[in-house]
Amino acid sequence: MTRHDAERKRKIMDVIAANIRAYGYPPSVREIGKAVGLASTSAVHHHLQSLEREGFLERGTAQSRAIRLTPTAALQLGFGPELTPQSIPSEARMLTVVGEVAAGGPIEAYADGAETISVPDMLAPSGDAYVLRIRGDSMIDAHIADGDFVVIRNQSTARDGDIVVAQVEENGVTLKRFFKEKDRVRLQPANANYAPMYYPSVRIQGKLIGVIRRLD
Repeated sequence: MTRHDAERKRKIMDVIAANIRAYGYPPSVREIGKAVGLASTSAVHHHLQSLEREGFLERGTAQSRAIRLTPTAALQLGFGPELTPQSIPSEARMLTVVGEVAAGGPIEAYADGAETISVPDMLAPSGDAYVLRIRGDSMIDAHIADGDFVVIRNQSTARDGDIVVAQVEENGVTLKRFFKEKDRVRLQPANANYAPMYYPSVRIQGKLIGVIRRLD
């Protein structure tokens, strides 16, 4: 192992420990990569696998955030024994964060599906649902802010006033309130600084059923 690899692994464990201290659960693979300067999630997985083989980490197979520092890490690296992630309650589901959606812009897809988030059953009790990260403030008056996670239920229809993910061009989607008018569709922002968007038709990709916000 090179000195650089050893330092990178130590930094990864520092990031995991800091996240557990702050929030009670470990960071996602994508968050680890961002913190230690690794753009590829596969590179992060490589280091996590190495740390697991060396006895510093334990990882679950079903959840991307199921990472636990071992007693070996606590003893050799000086981490306290309290640094174990809180278990995810049985009333929660793990949903994939499939990408980001901006005001009028395309979804930035996460091809590897590496990031997941724990969602209470009350937000997604059944059916096919996924999560998007919000970029922009066009829905701020609907209490949807930049950086929030939105839980979307897959469906192709909507009623007037529903907040939907609407495809408005080949690769362009937006999160707006849906209104069907006489000969067009109005997608209404929830911010007075943005004008309504009008289209002959749109393709509904899903309906908003919940908002999740991290309070730092």
